[in-house]
Parts: sequence; C-alpha cells; structure tokens
Amino acid sequence: MFGLIKAEYRKIVTTNLWWALLIPVVVLGFGAGWLGTALGGIIDMVEEFSASLPLGLLSVALSTNFGTIFALLFGALAFAGEFRTKTITTTYLTATPRSAVLWAKLITCAGVGVLYGLANVLVSSLGALLGAGHDMGNFGSFGSWLGVGAAGVLSMLLWTLLGVGFGALIANSVLVIILPLVYKFAIEFILSLSLIDSPLSGIEPYLPGAAGNGIVSNLAVPLFVSAVAGPDEPNTPRAAFELLHLFFGGSYGHPWWGSLLTFLAYTALFVAGGWFVGRRRDVV
Repeated sequence: MFGLIKAEYRKIVTTNLWWALLIPVVVLGFGAGWLGTALGGIIDMVEEFSASLPLGLLSVALSTNFGTIFALLFGALAFAGEFRTKTITTTYLTATPRSAVLWAKLITCAGVGVLYGLANVLVSSLGALLGAGHDMGNFGSFGSWLGVGAAGVLSMLLWTLLGVGFGALIANSVLVIILPLVYKFAIEFILSLSLIDSPLSGIEPYLPGAAGNGIVSNLAVPLFVSAVAGPDEPNTPRAAFELLHLFFGGSYGHPWWGSLLTFLAYTALFVAGGWFVGRRRDVV
C-alpha cells in the first residue's frame, strides 16, 4: 500500500494539474476576501456602525464555495485522466486489488485538498485584511475565524474526495469536467429557484451543492449575525439571514454539521460507486 501511495504522489507532483487548478483557487480567494471587506468598509461609512463588520468570515465562506469546484475537478481528473492517457492499465496490472488503487488516490488527493483549503483560507483572509485597511475586527473573534477556516479546509477536502469517486465512476476526462459545472451552476441553481415557496422547499439544503456550501456558510452566517446584532440576535428578522445566505451560500435554520453529514453521505456514495464500477471495468 505504501508503494501505491508513493506512486500516486509522484503522479501528482510530476504533472501540472495540481498547481494549475490551485491558481484559480488563490485568485478567487483573494478577490472574494478583498471585495467583501472593501464593501463592508463602504457600508460602515454610510451606516456608521459602532464596531467593524466581521465580513471576513463571509468572505472566507464565499471564496470556499467558489473554490471547491476546482478541488472537485482535481480529484475527478486525477482518476479519469489516467483512462485518457492509458496509465490506468499499468496501474491496475501492477496493483491488486483494484480497490487499493482507489484508496491510494483518496489518500494522496486528500493531501492536495487540504492544501487547496489552507491556501484558500489564507489568501481570502489576506485579501479581507487588505480590503479592510488592516482592520482585524473584520474577522470577528479569533475563535470564529478559526472555526470558519477549519470548516473551509474540511469542505475543500470533502469536495476533492467526492471528485476522486466521481472520476472513478465516470472515467471520462471530458465528462468529469462538463457534468459538475453544468450541475452546480445550472441544474441545481434552477432546481433551487423552483423549490422556493414550494411544498418541497425543505429538501433544498440536502441537494449536493447546497450541502457542500452549507458546511462553511451555515457556520459563517450565524456567526456574522451574532457578532453584528449582539444581544439583539434573537430579534434578527429571518429575511436578514436569508439575504446573507442568498449571497454567501447555505440555508436558513440548517446547522453546518447537518450539511457536513449530508455531504459526507454524498462523498461516500460516489466513492462506493467508483469502487463498484471500477473493479468490474475493462481496461486496455
């Protein structure tokens, strides 16, 4: 098993995929952080809040939810790309059982997912700090920032692992790019809109994209409201939460750990599907 992990690690570091997809994670993370707190500074000047708005927490959530698609694509292409280059044949012939290959890829890709998560949290926090004019108050308490940052890293990790399972299941490097993009930015978006004020609106937090976004956003939004409202938090209207969730992801009244458990189930489902199909698939 150690030899397989070592081989998979070499496949990652000797190709351009990992750093090519890291670039948009870093760029989007910094941009989301800077724009979020810069906007907060404008709002603060107009409304004259007595304390800094902790928009840095929302910026980390926003950048994470944008960046996770690249983590998914990395995980999917790390597996499906081997079918395009035919290296999967040698891998399967020199490693038994095939499930060991899947486990080795999950372990090595998990490290890249953590790297993406850490990079996203750090650059979005840096962008938020610069956008706020070096005002640390825009991050709320250290515990709040640490909690949201940890959730961001965890979210990026799980999206990467889901991608590995998806790549093992589909095994087509074109489809593993097109299908997630179409689903996340078109199908689920339309489905979420159609569920608003419908009898089935309660299932929206359990959709894959909403659950993945909720890991961070369902933690960041309540922390933001709590920091801004203070003792008046119980009187905060639902519309305020829903507006924040509309822009920064997540669902009103749904706990972040509920989103985590839901997305863990999706991740396990795709990994299991990749294992089941992969052990029976013919390779040439």
